[in-house]
Amino acid sequence: MHLHIKLLGFILAVLVNSGWAEVTPTLNSDVIKATFGSYGVEVITQSESTRVANLYSLSGDAKICRTLAVTEFVLPMDPALKEAHRLIRAGGSIGATLRAAGFTINKKLLIKTETAAGAEFLSLAHGSVVVGTPLYTKVYALFAQQENLLIPYAVIAEAYHPEHFPPAYEEFSEEPTLQRAADRALATLRAMIDQGQVKRSPAA
Repeated sequence: MHLHIKLLGFILAVLVNSGWAEVTPTLNSDVIKATFGSYGVEVITQSESTRVANLYSLSGDAKICRTLAVTEFVLPMDPALKEAHRLIRAGGSIGATLRAAGFTINKKLLIKTETAAGAEFLSLAHGSVVVGTPLYTKVYALFAQQENLLIPYAVIAEAYHPEHFPPAYEEFSEEPTLQRAADRALATLRAMIDQGQVKRSPAA
């Protein structure tokens, strides 16, 4: 796994230096808060290299999943991102935390598809969807930019509640290493949605 992640970081760095990513000033968290009036992050489980998180809005006391996100971090982490990464691993929103640290967010689309909602997503969405509902799903590479410094941070797979419409970005890559990372993240996301195979950690 670490070899895959190191190779991923190298490929992302090469492509970034070619002026490759698309700037996304509006974040998914911005849209969730603007649309539903609130936004929060529940870390379901994480390891050194990955994180599964429920990006939610509140309805009373209920956390309604608006985005289920699987993140594969690029390791080793660039020193410029270590403090922001510490806050993200402590439960912070990825885009909002990087932006608060002074970075601009850049993204590159890798996969755009649909995934049928399963029992786990139904639970996270508190019954606001039914099993089998098509969930718009995409996987992208995320970069943090500060002036002329553009740093690969993660590959992220996200499935969206049907009432939520995330920011659009359409630059696409079929680079094989990125696609393999995207396939891994998407497989983990679908396991969570379809079968609930990824369980909450005790600290979540």
